[in-house]
Order: sequence, then structure tokens, then C-alpha cells
Amino acid sequence: MPPQKLTAKVTKKENLAKDCWLVTFEFPDDYPFLAGQYVSLKVAEDGTRRSYSIASAPGGKVIELLVDVGPMGAGSRYILGLKLGDSVEVLGPLGRFTLPPSPKKVLFVATGSGIVPFRPMIRELLEKRGFTDEIHLDWGMRYEEDLFWIDEFKKLEADHPNFKFDVVLSKPTKEWSACSGHVNDCLIKHRVSWEGWEAFLCGNQQMIEEVAVTLSGLGVRREDVHFEKFF
Repeated sequence: MPPQKLTAKVTKKENLAKDCWLVTFEFPDDYPFLAGQYVSLKVAEDGTRRSYSIASAPGGKVIELLVDVGPMGAGSRYILGLKLGDSVEVLGPLGRFTLPPSPKKVLFVATGSGIVPFRPMIRELLEKRGFTDEIHLDWGMRYEEDLFWIDEFKKLEADHPNFKFDVVLSKPTKEWSACSGHVNDCLIKHRVSWEGWEAFLCGNQQMIEEVAVTLSGLGVRREDVHFEKFF
């Protein structure tokens, strides 16, 4: 589907955790896209645009965008100022960070809001494609209070034995009993080898570079590592 400039209306805004807002947009007609793609919003009258990964699964007239407003730039201020019923100019869908037709065992590694494109990707694999091979998600965050969608991913884990979900906190409390440190630490802790797996990485540039090197050393072929960097 080639990208188009369309108008959508804001139908819902929800503060999921601290600076993270989930905003729902509805188009007049069905809005086709692939899991993992993103859209570009016009956030100022001078034409300034900001890009956000689509957080919802494909299908229907509605898309969800998760926005971290912590930076408080033009996009953050625009999202915070949106009211229900407001019209927004949307350019998209955009991007090639999508699932192949027949993936191998799949490892997803995210930091921060890099989790967003993986939500629809994982739901597509488990709920639409009936993917039965192993899927593993590692999500790195700083603090426990920053987390969201935990219950949703835990339910997917309970409903699908082939899906494993781990949260890694770099600044955990003393009560935190799961993985701590950086996502790299957790990847090494999980297994000696990731040979035969296909990896999707999304987050800050430093994480992408470090995890790519780690996975190469743990048996993942370079051509099987796909990434999207957030700057």
C-alpha cells in the first residue's frame, strides 16, 4: 500500500505510564498497513512532522500510536494538546521493518518505546498466523513504574506456550526479582547460543549496536538481524 496523506480523528487518549500516551485515531475508511510500519503526523502549521510506530494490529479504520512525551519537543507538545474529536493529518503507512512471510524462531529485543512495533508483530504471529515456533521478547526499561502492557504480554505468554516475555530493568528496586542490567545481559543469561533464530531490534542506537554484536557472537547470522533505530 503506497503512503497517502489522510485525515484521521482522535477518538481516545490514555496515559499508560508516566510520559507514555496511547492515542487512538480513526479514519473514514479501512486503513491497511503491515505490522511494524509507522506513520508521520503533521504536528505544526509550518509542516513539521514526527514519525510514530503503529501500536495496534492491522485491520479496520483505527490505529493506535504510543508516544513518549518525555522529550517535550514539537511532537510531544502536539500530542499532549490533542483533544477528542480533533483532526490530524497522517502520512503513511511507511517503513519496511516488517515480518517476513516465513520467519524462523523469532527474538524481539526492545528498549523504551521500541516495544511499540513489536506489539502488533507478536500478535500477528500468534493470533493471525498461528505461528508455533519459539518467540522471545526482551524489553529493557529503567524503572518498574515506566512499564506498560505487562498484563497483555503476560496473557499472551499464558495463552501461547511458544511465547516467552522478559523485562529487564537497568534501575530496579531491591524487590525486583526478574532480569536486571541491560538487555544484553539478559540475552546472554537466557542461553549460550541463539543459532537459528531471526532477531528484530528496536530502540536507541547504542543498544542496537551492542546487541547486534552480542547476537553475532551467539550464533545469529548477520542477515538475520533486522533493526529500527530511535534517535
